[in-house]
Amino acid sequence: MKELKIFAIVVFLTGVLYWGLEPYAHSQLHPHTSAANFDYAQEDEAHAQHVLQAKQDALKEATASGDEAKIKAATSDLEAAQAYLQNYQAFWADINSIDFSKGDATKGAETFMAAGCSGCHGVQSAGMPASMDNVAASQSFGVALPDLSTAGKIYDEKFLAALIKDPVKALVLTHKFNDEQPHPMPGFFGAGGEDVNQEVADMVAYLKSVANEYEKQNGAISNDKLFEDACQRCHDVDYDKKYTLGDRVSLSNYMGSNPPDLSMMIRSKNSDNYLTKFINNPQKMLPGTAMPRVGLSEESTKQLVSYFESVGDSKKAQRDNLGIYLMAYFLILGIFAWLWKRKVWSELH
Repeated sequence: MKELKIFAIVVFLTGVLYWGLEPYAHSQLHPHTSAANFDYAQEDEAHAQHVLQAKQDALKEATASGDEAKIKAATSDLEAAQAYLQNYQAFWADINSIDFSKGDATKGAETFMAAGCSGCHGVQSAGMPASMDNVAASQSFGVALPDLSTAGKIYDEKFLAALIKDPVKALVLTHKFNDEQPHPMPGFFGAGGEDVNQEVADMVAYLKSVANEYEKQNGAISNDKLFEDACQRCHDVDYDKKYTLGDRVSLSNYMGSNPPDLSMMIRSKNSDNYLTKFINNPQKMLPGTAMPRVGLSEESTKQLVSYFESVGDSKKAQRDNLGIYLMAYFLILGIFAWLWKRKVWSELH
C-alpha cells in the first residue's frame, strides 16, 4: 500500500507540473492581452485605450513619487498616448465611412494604373508582372514588394482600404515611420476623382475581382501561396524549404534585424493563441517591434496558423496524448507490481 501512495504522489506532482506550472509559466512569459479582433478599427482603439490607461497609471505613480523629471516624462507620454488614440479613432472613422458596396472594379483598375500602383506591384493573375524582381525591389525599398493577385481574398477589405489610404497607420508602424523617415509605400490622396473614398472602394473592388480570377485559374489559395503572399517577403520556413524572397542584407537593414525562421514558432509561441494575436496586431504582443500588422482576414489567419502547425508540429495530437498514455501505463504497471509484491510476501509469511 505504501508504494501505491508514493505512486499517487508522483502522479499528482507530475500533473501539477504539466497542467499547472508549465501553462502558468507560459502565461507569465507572454503578455496578457485580449483575443484577436478582426474588426481592425475596434482592435486598434482597444489597444490605444490600453496604452492610454498604462500611461495614466504611470503618471499617477510618478506624481506620487514627487520626482519632477518622472512627472514631466510621464505627462509627455500620456499626451502622446491621447494623440495616438485620437488619430486612430479619426482614421478608422474615415475608413468605416467608405461604402464598399458601391465599388466599381473597372474603375478601380483604371485608378490602380493612374495612381502608379503598377509601378511597384505586380498582379500576375491579371497578366501584369512586377516591374522589378524581388531582390532588386528589396535592395531599392528594403523589402520585396507583394504581388497583389490574392490580396482581395486573403486580406480584410477595410484593412486594404486603410493600407491604400495610410500604410503607416494600417500597418501600426507609426513608431517606425514618420515625415523624416517615410514608409516605402506612400499614402493615397486621390487620382483625380471627386471622391477619394470612392476611388479607394473602386480599387478594393478591383483587387477582389483579381483574387476571384486567381481562384478561377488556380483553385482555392493554397498554404504555399498564402505564406508566400503574407509572410515570405521577410520570413523563412526552413522545415518546408521556403526562404525569404528578397535580399537578406537589405531586409535586415530595413527591419533592424533578421526576421526569424518560423519553422518552430508554432511550438514555442502558440500558447494562448499567441501567433493569431501576433499576426493580428504585433504591437500589443511585442511593443516597438518593426514587424507590420499582416492584416489577414480571420479565415486566412486560421489557414496560416494551421499551415505552421502542419510544418512545425505535425505530431501535436500524438504528443498531447502521449502523457496520458504513459501515466495509464505506469498506473497499470504499478497495480501489477503491487499485486506481485503481495503474492511474494504472502508466501513468505
